[in-house]
Amino acid sequence: MDKLHYILKIRLAKEEIFFGPGVETLLKLTNELASLNAACKQMNLSYTKALRMIQGAEKNLGFKVLERKIGGSGGGGSSLTPECIGFLKKYEAYEAELKNKASELFDEYFNEYL
Repeated sequence: MDKLHYILKIRLAKEEIFFGPGVETLLKLTNELASLNAACKQMNLSYTKALRMIQGAEKNLGFKVLERKIGGSGGGGSSLTPECIGFLKKYEAYEAELKNKASELFDEYFNEYL
């Protein structure tokens, strides 16, 4: 039998949700692979959908998240902007702290059911 647990997913929104686990993964993979297209392939995500996700994040955050180099003889590529790197660090720290607090509260409220 599975143990009682919670699932916490952090999403950021203004009028609509624009940042969450999917965009975070897309950005991290793009940085790791130095390619938005390669990140899309690894996530099984269409390039068009990924561009919409990136554009939504940029619009709502007010800064570019990716530096994109158009392909050619040397090939293209993408990297995170310094603002994006700083934002991701804050998002990760916020998420970690929320999860710690959530675990404490979960144990406090549901300990008798574990």
